[in-house]
Order: sequence, then C-alpha cells, then structure tokens
Amino acid sequence: MRVIKVLLKTKLRLREKVWWPGIDQDAENLVKSCRACQVVGPVPKQEPIMRTQLPDGPWQDLCADLMGPFPTGEYVFVVVDYYSRWQEVAILKSVTTDKIIRSLDMMFSHHGIPISLKTDNGPQFTSREFYNYLSENGVKHNRSTPYWPQANGEVERQNRTLLKAFRTANAENRDWRKEIPKFLLAYRSTPHSTTGKSPAELLFNRKIRTKLPEIDAENRKDDADTRRKDFEMKEKGKIYADQKRKTRESDIDVGDIVLQKQTKTNKLSTSFEHDPYYVIKREGSRLTLKNNEGNISQRNSSFVKKFNGQINEEETLEYENIDSNIEDRNENEHTDTEVNLRENSSIPSRPKRDKKLPERFKDFVMN
Repeated sequence: MRVIKVLLKTKLRLREKVWWPGIDQDAENLVKSCRACQVVGPVPKQEPIMRTQLPDGPWQDLCADLMGPFPTGEYVFVVVDYYSRWQEVAILKSVTTDKIIRSLDMMFSHHGIPISLKTDNGPQFTSREFYNYLSENGVKHNRSTPYWPQANGEVERQNRTLLKAFRTANAENRDWRKEIPKFLLAYRSTPHSTTGKSPAELLFNRKIRTKLPEIDAENRKDDADTRRKDFEMKEKGKIYADQKRKTRESDIDVGDIVLQKQTKTNKLSTSFEHDPYYVIKREGSRLTLKNNEGNISQRNSSFVKKFNGQINEEETLEYENIDSNIEDRNENEHTDTEVNLRENSSIPSRPKRDKKLPERFKDFVMN
C-alpha cells in the first residue's frame, strides 16, 4: 500500500512538470526498485500451514522443547509423541546437554528409542555431544527453522497447556512440581480433541485406570477412525488458519535475491536488512540464505521478500561456488554460531494480578 501511494504521488508530480513516452512505466520501475522503500516496506504474507503427517505408529517421531526458567530457577523439559500426543516431563535445574541426555535416556528406557527427534536450535540441542548421542542411538535429529517456533508447533502447543496448569496451581498456592503427576494422569487418560482417543490408549493400546469409575472394555487397536478424524481436524484447522491469516504461496525459489527481515531495535529500525541475500536452498517454506560475506542463515519464507533492482559490484555473490546440500555439512557445523540460535523469549510484560479459583473448586483437578 505504501509503494502504491508513493507511485501515485510520483506520477502526479511528474505530470505537472514534464512528459515523455512511457512516463508511467518509468516512474513505476523507479519506485519499485527503490531500496530504501523496500527495507521499510510491509512484511510478506505467511505461507499456508503445512501439517505434520501422522507417523505410522506410536513413539516413532518425537518433538522436544524447554520451558523456563521458572521463579524457582528450574526448567521443564517436555517431550511429545507426534502419534499419540503422549507427554513426558522432566524438571531440570540446569539445561546443559548432559542433563538433556540423561532425561532422554530415562524416557527412552520406558518407551524405547524413537526414529526421529525434532527440537529448536538451542545450544544444548546443536552441540557435538548431543549430535553424537543421537547418532549412537540411530535417532534422526530434525531442527526447526530459527525464529519460527510454529515449525515445532506440537510441543509448543502442549507447553501452553502445561504452563496453564502450573499457573493455576500457583494461583491456589500449591506446589506446581507436585501437581505435574496429577496433570499428566488427567491429560494422558483424556481423549485428545484431534485423534479422538487418549494418549495412553494410542501409545499402549489400552486405557489407563484413573480414580473415575469406568466400565472395562475390550482393548483393541483400530486406528482407521483415528486417522480419519486426525485428517479431518487438521484440514479444518488449516483452512481456518489460512483464511484468518490470508496466506498465499510464496514464489521465492533457489537463485532469487531477497531481503531478510530483521529484529527492530528502535523506532527508526527498518523492517529488513539493507544488504541482500541469495536463496541457495528451499525445503517447503524453509529457506537457506547466504550473503556476500558468506554468512548462512535459515528463515521461513514469510521473513524474506524479493529484492528488485540491481546490486552493487561489491555485493556480487559467488553463487556458483555454493554447495546446495547444506544438510550434508551439519556434522561439521553443529558448534558454529550460525546454528546456535534460540528464540529470545525474555520479553518484558506488564504486571498481572494473581487469579485464584473459588474455594468450592479446591478439591477438583482443573485444566
């Protein structure tokens, strides 16, 4: 919209003073190739949601994330099974690679070793020690796009539910650590809104016993309905989210010159970096970018937009020498700072009043 307004004003001013054949087209080309206008312009629309395909069975594909620090100085390590939505939770006093590995060892001893594990780009997940641990156990490590937590949306959504339970316990002056087993029992035995079955039923092929009275039923596995409902709910959620966000497919491809969105540090900060990048690889909506200094970064397609105009001679990139297979070099780049990225979640917020449930609900487990 800003470019359109500038273009109209430019055309009106030119027509008042001068005229030549093709004046409108020349004015349009000039305005659209203005670099200053591009770096302060609007951000691109997000691409349509790409849903994760349901794995073939339970405890094959997992995702993990860290929450914290909490006021006690502790962290919560959460692992979620994509198939059953089963949660495993561990409380950690530190988030070193060694502590993460010990937690995973305990979880794997209960349910077995998975096929893949998806995490963000925190330093504990990109270290050489963590890479060796997964390699020795034959686990494929998938990392989400930096600054794009939606790429690991399953565990991020579960974290919101878990955090809400912690806040509820804190509001009622109860120890949130002691409330974790109660929450997990209730969560694992309750049918999931997407699959229609409880996480315990999908993981163990049986219902787990709780305090609630129930009628024993035959434990048999029939996931045809689960897959159907999972597909229907995901498609319904995708259509709603895509319409609400007004998404559209990105036409950015390998070889394009783009501008990368940057974090604003003050009121005068531009939306995009001044120097352009080359797109050297695309996997779905994830783009691998490289600038003329050789720095490589990975971003979602909604973080970049095409650059119009010519680049300076000193900005010329040696695109022919770029190895498009970035993933094959991950073994030698696990400790590089370019992959040791983690979203900065320490954003100050306004103080909020404590919310307490009515006294009559104190004997109930509230989600």
